[in-house]
Amino acid sequence: MKKLMVLVAILLAFAILPVFAEAMVTAVRGTVGVLANGRLQAVTVGMSLLDDATVVTGANSEVVIQINNGTITLRSLTTAKLTNMTRTTEASTANVALRGGTVVSNVQQIQGLRTNFTVTTPVATSSVRGTAHTVSFSQERGMEVAVSSGLVAITSALNGNRPVPAGTGFTQANASSAPLLASQASLAAPPPIVADAFASDEEVAISQNVGNASAVITVIVDAVAPVPDIDDGLTDVPIVILP
Repeated sequence: MKKLMVLVAILLAFAILPVFAEAMVTAVRGTVGVLANGRLQAVTVGMSLLDDATVVTGANSEVVIQINNGTITLRSLTTAKLTNMTRTTEASTANVALRGGTVVSNVQQIQGLRTNFTVTTPVATSSVRGTAHTVSFSQERGMEVAVSSGLVAITSALNGNRPVPAGTGFTQANASSAPLLASQASLAAPPPIVADAFASDEEVAISQNVGNASAVITVIVDAVAPVPDIDDGLTDVPIVILP
């Protein structure tokens, strides 16, 4: 009996231990790449993305990724790193570290499952629990959040924790500026990220067939960025599509 109880205790312990989850690519439009372990490769439907993978999208391109009980869409000219992806029988955790561009997330609330889904930028963090919302970030405009449904909590060093309900938006230009709440109708779309704004030190290119056409992803990795950076473990990876 004692051995049986020990075995049950061990099994229960393993059941609640966090397991690194994989993100699954469910749709790709245009040219999309993933940077992992220093290598860049084309993203295709059905591909699994591991923790700490950095995904980059080209012009007029986007990718849809399933992570645990949530789905994210990375819009055109977006650079984001997928981190802290874990899943147990009791909890689901994932973070999208957005360096630039736009991510649309739709997270389902599952009864009995604690969900911790966040989108982080250099100026603030958006926490999602059963919510559909859009987060954009650029050095020029800062962080912009638009909530379609549910409730999002925005956390920043200056603002602390602030709830943002459906139908409203949140804007914070930088880490030291005061945040603003507004209706979605008053939020203008952010401009695309321009790769020329970064000082490039190294370029790595791969080719990919898109339909009947051939495209090249040029990843520009800069050792010294012209704007203040944060220690978030991310590599600045803006991309451009060459003819």
